[in-house]
Formats: sequence, C-alpha cells, structure tokens
Amino acid sequence: MRSLAAVRLAVNQAISGQQRSALANFDLAVDSFARTDAAEPLPAWLGFYDRSELFGLGALAMSHLGRHDQSEAYLHRTLATLRPGYTRNRLYYTAHLALAQLRQRDMEHACDTAASVLKAAGNASLTGRTGLLMDTFSRELSAVAPGARGAAQWAERYAGTQGDRA
Repeated sequence: MRSLAAVRLAVNQAISGQQRSALANFDLAVDSFARTDAAEPLPAWLGFYDRSELFGLGALAMSHLGRHDQSEAYLHRTLATLRPGYTRNRLYYTAHLALAQLRQRDMEHACDTAASVLKAAGNASLTGRTGLLMDTFSRELSAVAPGARGAAQWAERYAGTQGDRA
C-alpha cells in the first residue's frame, strides 16, 4: 500500500532532518489512504494498517521534526480510533503522547498521561519500546522540571515500577 510506504518514509526522513520531504511524504500518505477503496480487501500482511496507525506514524514524524503540538494532535486521533485489542500499541502511543505534552512544557498533563501508561500496564512490566519511552520521559522530566512537585511524584511512582524490569 502506497500510504504505508509513504508514511514510513516520512518518519525516516524526519529522523534524518529532511523536514520538507517528510512533510510531503506524510501528506502523500494521507492522500493515498483517503483514496483507498474501503470495500477492497487488504492483503493479510496489511491488516494492522488503518487510520490510527497512519496518524500514529505521522505523530512520530512530527515529533522527530520538533512539531510536538502536531504530534500530540495526531496521537489523540490515533488513540481515539485504535482498535480495542491493540493494547501494546495503546501503551506505546500513550507514552509518546506523554512525551509530546512534556516537550510542550505541559507538565501536569504529561505526568497524568505517563501515569496512565503505568496504570494501564498494571502488574506487567514496561519493556521494549514503551519501557524505553518511559525512561526517556523520566529523564526529560527531571531535566525540564527538576524541583517540581509533579516531577518528584512521578519519579517516586516510576521508581516503584523499576523493580519489575530487568
């Protein structure tokens, strides 16, 4: 599917700092997705790719470009349309949402969003991509607001989860 290829290319271009190309390819991905015939069945290997994944990947591209307000908007769209069974994706994109909020200096929402990741994970440890994002969130929060009450509360809460991770 052209849309998936274009959005993945946009993310890679954003990572390498190619802003114009990344934005153009994201627009191409959105346009291509809109032209897809919903009645035509997708190949099994594309079953995961839907509007929520398109905007989730777009959010990652925007984040790499430093457009954290756009990233946050796309993440809200992603989370609103994400299929119920995609629990790991929900945690992953919610962790990205917390980072987008933090990078806009919205500490209260960022900490609440990050706490929701811990709550949703329950007793399961946060490993892999989501665990790394939560580590990044903690480091960035400490750097941005080292003395803030919310930062201290987050650090205490997050430290309580670290015993589960090896």
